[in-house]
Amino acid sequence: MAAGWLLVFSLTLFQSLVMNHSSEGPFPSPTTIKSWVDKMQEDLITLARTASGVEQLAAIYLKNKDLYTVEANNPRQLVEIAARDIEKLLSNRSKALVVCGENRSDDCCSISFLFSLLHLFI
Repeated sequence: MAAGWLLVFSLTLFQSLVMNHSSEGPFPSPTTIKSWVDKMQEDLITLARTASGVEQLAAIYLKNKDLYTVEANNPRQLVEIAARDIEKLLSNRSKALVVCGENRSDDCCSISFLFSLLHLFI
């Protein structure tokens, strides 16, 4: 019987020691919390760089730097060129649809026919 009580007492003591250390421990200091936050931030930045491939793109650029040229762009000129290209594309599409409407054959409805018409006007 004494061995049973000794076992119960030992288990109770062990449980109280474990519970006291895990649930009633001191709260981390602000310095410790800040170091954890800084470490998490570094890990997130590393993860984002790895997942996005930014590091690999930079390495590819540096490896093949002599194949690239960097020039200043004129934004107004780029917009004008894009607008002209869009206008030309819409004009060609309109011409292709007119031709298709005039023919009214079953061929006209096929995508390949429309693309062949577009290539005529480009």
